[in-house]
Amino acid sequence: MVRRGVVLLLVVLTAAGCTTAPAAGPARDAGSSASRGPADPVPGARRGGTLVTVQTMDFLHLDPQRQYVTNSNAVDQLIVRTLTMLKNDPNTGREVLVGDLATDAGTDVDHDGRTWRYTLKTGVRYEDGTAVTAADVAYGVARSFAPELSDGPQYVQRWLTGRTDPSTAYAGPYHGGRAVPPGVTVSGRTITFHLASPHPDFPYAASLGTTAPLPRSRDHGAAAVDARPFSTGPYKVASYDRGKRLKLVRNRYWDPATDAVRHDYFDSFVTEIGPDGAAQTRRLVADRGTDRYAVSIDGVPPAMASTVLDDRALRSRQLTGFWPFVTYLNINTTRVTSRAVRQAVNYAVDKAAYVRATGGPARGEVATTLLSPTVLGYRRYDAYPTPGGRGDPAKARQLLGDARPALRYAYPDTAAGRAGARAVIASLRRAGFRITPAPLDPSDYYARISRPDNPYDLYPGSWGADWPTGSTVLPPLFSGTASTDGNSWTYLDERAVDDRIDAISAEPTARAAGDWADLDRDIMRQYAPCVPLAYVKTLSLTGSRVHGVFQSGTSGSPLFYDAWLG
Repeated sequence: MVRRGVVLLLVVLTAAGCTTAPAAGPARDAGSSASRGPADPVPGARRGGTLVTVQTMDFLHLDPQRQYVTNSNAVDQLIVRTLTMLKNDPNTGREVLVGDLATDAGTDVDHDGRTWRYTLKTGVRYEDGTAVTAADVAYGVARSFAPELSDGPQYVQRWLTGRTDPSTAYAGPYHGGRAVPPGVTVSGRTITFHLASPHPDFPYAASLGTTAPLPRSRDHGAAAVDARPFSTGPYKVASYDRGKRLKLVRNRYWDPATDAVRHDYFDSFVTEIGPDGAAQTRRLVADRGTDRYAVSIDGVPPAMASTVLDDRALRSRQLTGFWPFVTYLNINTTRVTSRAVRQAVNYAVDKAAYVRATGGPARGEVATTLLSPTVLGYRRYDAYPTPGGRGDPAKARQLLGDARPALRYAYPDTAAGRAGARAVIASLRRAGFRITPAPLDPSDYYARISRPDNPYDLYPGSWGADWPTGSTVLPPLFSGTASTDGNSWTYLDERAVDDRIDAISAEPTARAAGDWADLDRDIMRQYAPCVPLAYVKTLSLTGSRVHGVFQSGTSGSPLFYDAWLG
C-alpha cells in the first residue's frame, strides 16, 4: 500500500517550515447540524478571479480511489465529495469530522464499531446534473478493490473483507465482480458497511477518496477517471495537460446548500507544474502579475527559509504549520536485538543537530514521541531525555558498558539525507558506536529498507497519519503483522504490543485517543525500536491577493475550499 509518508519522504526532506503551537486535535461531529450546508461565509470574501498553485511535479493521481498524496487530495477536495470530510474551524484551528455526501459522520448501528450506516443528502448532483446515489458510492468503493488502483488507500477494503490483500476476496468490477462490493448493502439513499471486525475509526476512513461516488456508466477505465474525475464538488476539470497544467472551472450543478465545508469563491483554479521550490519562492516573494494570486505548494527551501522568515513584509503571506509527519531513525530490531543497545542509540543521537542539518527550526522541531502533535490525544513525553535534545554520550556509554557495537547506517543519497546522516553518525560515534555509512539510491530507498531481511541496522524514515488518530500510526508501524507485510521499518514483533493494538483499535475514538498516547510512551520505554527525530513542519508562501488558504496539519497540505481573491 502506498503511504503518504513514503511517497512524500523526498519532499519532506527538502521542505521547510515554521509554526505556532498546534490545536489540541480534531474531533468527531456530535450530530448532523454541523454537516448541513451551506458552509459559513468567510468574512470579507469576494467572488471571482483565478487561483493559481505552483508545484514541481505532476499529480501522482487525481482518481479519488487512487490518490494518496497530500497535494492531490487538496485538489480532489474541490472536485469530488466523499461520505465524510474534515472541516476546519478558523476560530479554534481544530478540524471536525462532518458528513459531506452523508447527512452526518455516520451511525454505529450496533454500537460495536462493526456496522456503519450513512444516508445521503438530497440535492447532491454530478457535473452533468444527474443525482448522486448510494449505489454510486457503493460502485466507487467497489472499483477501489481493483488491483490497478491498489496504490490508493486500502483501509475500507481490508476492513470489509478482513484480509490484508482484499483483492484476493474481491477484485472489483473491472475483473467481473459485482457493482456492490462484499460487506456493503444499499437501500434507497442509505449505504451500510458491515465490517469483519470492529473499527470505530471508520468515519475517518470514509473521508478518504475510497468513498467518492461514480456511476458505473461513467467509468471509462482507470486512465480516464485519473485524467478527469467526474465532479460532485464546486469545480470540475476543464483541461489537464499532464506535466504542465491543470485547470478547473465551476461545476454549475454543485449546490452549496448541500455542502457544509466548501465555497466556490474563485472562478477557476489553475495548477502550474514544473518550477522547483526555489523558483516558486522567488516568484512569490516578488509578487508580480498572476503570482499575486498564486500559492507555492513545494515550500520554501531550507537555504531560503531565514530570508523569508526575517522579511516582515512576507509574514501575512506565510503558510506555516506542522505536517502530520514524524521523522524517525528506525532501528532494525531483528538485527539490533539488545534493548540496552537500542536505548543507548536513543540517548546518543543529537536530534538538535539533525534538525539543524536538515533545515533548522524552519524545517522541524525536535521530536520525542511516535505520534505527531497533529494527532488527537497527543501527549508529549521524553523516554530518553538529553540536554536540549543534543544527545548524552555519557549515558549511552554507560548502557553499552565495554561494548562498541558495529552498526550499518543507511540513508537516502540526497543533499538532506547526507546532511542528516552526518549529524546523526557523528553523535553515535561520540558515544562509542562503530558506524558504517550506507548511502542508497533514493528511488528505491524504501523498497530496500522495507524488507525484514534488509542488511541495515539504522535508517531514517518519515510517516504521516492518514487521519488524525493513533490508529494510522502505531498499528502500521509497530504491530507484528506490519513487520511481515512490508509496512514496518523496525520489524518489532511483540505479542504484548499486538494485544494492546487489538484492544485499542476496538475502542471508541475518543477513549482510544488517550490509550494510543499511552501505547506510544510504552513502546518507546519498553522496546526503544526507533529514535523520534523531528516533527516535520512546513513553510510556504501565497501571493498578496490570496486569502483564506490555510495549512492543514491533518492533510499536510495547503487547502483551498475557503480561498478567495482580493
